Order: sequence, then structure tokens, then C-alpha cells
Amino acid sequence: MKNWLKFSSQNIHVGVHKADPYFGSVVPPIYPSSTYQFPTAKEGALRFSGKKKGLIYSRFTNPTVYALEKRLAALEHAERALATSSGMAAISLTLLHFLKAGDSIIAHKVLYGGTYEFIAHILPRYGITVHLVDANNEQEILSKIDDTTKVIYFETPTNPLLEVVDIEKIVRIAQKHNLISIIDNTFAPPPFQYPHDMGVDIVIHSLTKYIGGHSDVIAGAILGKLKHMDPLFGSSYIFYGPTMSPFTAYLIMRGISTLEIRLRKQEQNAFKVAQYLENHPQVERVYYPGLESHPQYQLAKKQMNGYGSVMSFEIKGGYEAGEKLVNSVEMITLAVSLGAVESLIEHPASMTHSELSPEERKQSGIGEGLIRISVGIEDPDDIIGDLDQAFKKI
Repeated sequence: MKNWLKFSSQNIHVGVHKADPYFGSVVPPIYPSSTYQFPTAKEGALRFSGKKKGLIYSRFTNPTVYALEKRLAALEHAERALATSSGMAAISLTLLHFLKAGDSIIAHKVLYGGTYEFIAHILPRYGITVHLVDANNEQEILSKIDDTTKVIYFETPTNPLLEVVDIEKIVRIAQKHNLISIIDNTFAPPPFQYPHDMGVDIVIHSLTKYIGGHSDVIAGAILGKLKHMDPLFGSSYIFYGPTMSPFTAYLIMRGISTLEIRLRKQEQNAFKVAQYLENHPQVERVYYPGLESHPQYQLAKKQMNGYGSVMSFEIKGGYEAGEKLVNSVEMITLAVSLGAVESLIEHPASMTHSELSPEERKQSGIGEGLIRISVGIEDPDDIIGDLDQAFKKI
């Protein structure tokens, strides 16, 4: 039955144990157990060998975490999901699984600051060559592919410039050259975008953001087909140990249940905020894929079912003006992260992308006066009113 349920129904019912043998709990229980009893030594041997399914140890999986993984797989139309302790755990584990010394990776040059640091500065320590490119420039990608190339990695929309990368083009290149395609889909979770359906091999999420949605968890996820996910689990996941707590899994499942209604409300608010910013005299440019002024607006319409609630804008006055604006908001929360029920604002040059040198930020197109805002579910007039009073203080 659950294979044909629609999105909102899946989010509530997949992974729920209808027949709780003890109390009939409607909500999946939290299982804090670290280890699980074997009826016999032979049963334990069969489970360890993979010849028989069953619980072994919560570093491998846990009933609460497994229920979440089933729901996440349904969310992304994937065959298997692995829950991790953070989004960066999902990213680093995936890349270290698919890459080894002597390999090379092609990645889009605009990435979340932590991802950029890991790819650009940490992977080379392991003998991995990194090529940072414009992922919308096919010739630039092709010029970097050789016998060592194993992975192509990107985000869309990107963090923090909300660029839209052509997923079908990346998939076509990856398949032609036998590369593993990996996308961070945090900025456009289902039902807004389905990259796995478009042929992307591995989908990554920071569950901390939209999917958790309440600023109360740190978590990540890796999703894909069994041919990729089973080896990733058996040869990397259980040894790197990026285990998710069952308490975290419980909170994320609660967040998933309201994902679609939160996303739709946030997007409605975001359109109003984006239009306000686009017409503000102190704003030089707004980056939001739902605006017709966005350079990849037509591409966004083609491959997305919604545009999310995160946007960036360049303020006149550079770094000092950017700091002044974010220091002056009253209702909007000055904090990193995104996709939560409350609106969050930050200054990438001094916060999320401070790991990048000024030259690296410049190469990535991240201006010193760039502001990123994640629009929440408050009344949009109050969000705009708060921004308006903050602008007046500059």
C-alpha cells in the first residue's frame, strides 16, 4: 500500500510500526539500546555475515533510526537511505568512500563553506586532486575529466548564491564518463526537487535544515540505489561511525510529518520578501530562483517544483553595511542554518563562508556585503517590517 501513497501521506505513514506488539504506539518508539541480544551464537554469526537480517549493534542501525531511513528513502524515491550524525558527516563519509589516493573529483566552485573546506583543503591531504569548476559550463567540466576522475559533486540551488545547476546535464556527463554523481539537495528537498529521479547517483541532505525544520537537531542523510548504498554501508559507514542518535531520529520523523505544509508556507513568504528586497534602494541584487530576474529562472522552472525559502542579497556598503543590517534585526534571528520555522539571517563573509579566504570568496562570487536569509513561517508583513527597520539603521 505505502508504495502508492502520495507525498504528504508517505511522510506520516512510512516507517511507522502499525502493530506495536506491546502498547500499540501510533508514534515509532525511541529505542535507546546500544546492543541487541542473539538467541544463539549461530544467529549472531548469520547476522554478522549478512546472510540474515537482524539487529546487531546500534552503530550499524537502530529500530528508531531504521524507521527514519525507510521514510527518507520514500521521500527521495531511493532504494536505501543511511542516517548520519550531521550533514558534514554524510558529505565526508560519502566522498571518502568513493575516492582514494590518486583519484580526482570535479566539484562546483560555489558550495557551502564547510563542504568547500573539506573538498578544497582536506581531500588533497589524502592524495586526491580537486578541480573546482563552473558546473553550468560543460566545456570546463569536460576539460577536467581524465582517467583519475571518479566523482562529480554539486549543490543546486547553491549555498549561498542560489545558483541553479542543470541536473540533467551533470547526469549525462557523469553517465557518459562513468563518474559517480553526488548532489547536496538540502536547499530543495522533496517535493521541490527529485534529483534521484533525474539520474543522480547519490543524494545528500543536511536533515538539520528543512527536513528537521525546527532548529533542534543536527543530522544528515545519504540516499541512493542499493548497488551504491550497500557497499557504502558495509565497507565505510559501519567503520567511520557517523551514527545517528535514536532521539534525533525521533525528532526528524516528527519534522518530516509537517514538511510539505511548512515548505509551502515558507515559499509563499519568501516570494513576498524577495519582491520587497528586489525593489529596495539599498539592495544591489537579489538571488532567489523564484524571481524572473534570476539568471537560471527558466532552468529552475524546468527541474524544480518549488523554489524554497532561502535567498541572498547584496547590500550597498559592503562588509560594514552587511554587519550593520544583521545586527539591527529584531524579530528575525541572527544565526546560521536555514529551513527552520523561524526566519534566520546571516552574513556569509563573516560567518558560514569565513573559512574561505577573501580571494576564494571573490572567485566564488560571494560579495563582502552579501546577506543570506532563510524565511520562516511568521507573518510575511512582520518579516518585511523587521528588515525595513533594520535598513533604516544603516
